Amino acid sequence: MALTYHMTRGCLNNVDDAAGRFQIEGGKLSDAKKQPVGTYSIVRRISCGTEAFNTAQVWITLFFGKLPDTKIPPENMTLHGSHDFNSGDGVGSVSAASSSFAAQIGKQYKSASSSGTIVIG
Repeated sequence: MALTYHMTRGCLNNVDDAAGRFQIEGGKLSDAKKQPVGTYSIVRRISCGTEAFNTAQVWITLFFGKLPDTKIPPENMTLHGSHDFNSGDGVGSVSAASSSFAAQIGKQYKSASSSGTIVIG
């Protein structure tokens, strides 16, 4: 069974350095029923060599139980993948997770920028 989450952006920052550009995004995370479950952080890295493929490296961390009104114990999942410059969509896999989400490690994810949705599995 796939896990579906919705991301609602709270901030977006671009940071340039000598090696390229970082884009840092964060906000609130809700489940498939749009109920709050935590927060998220995304780091997109545009590095030398990736321009030809129109992609950027992406690290996404989903933080669960970080909202004051939830009773979910703090847990997280980290996803790594690539992000398309044109569509904003991403693909990759779960690379690390705390105990409640350990079974998700290695599963593929897809993210859709237009809907703010991420689907794992």
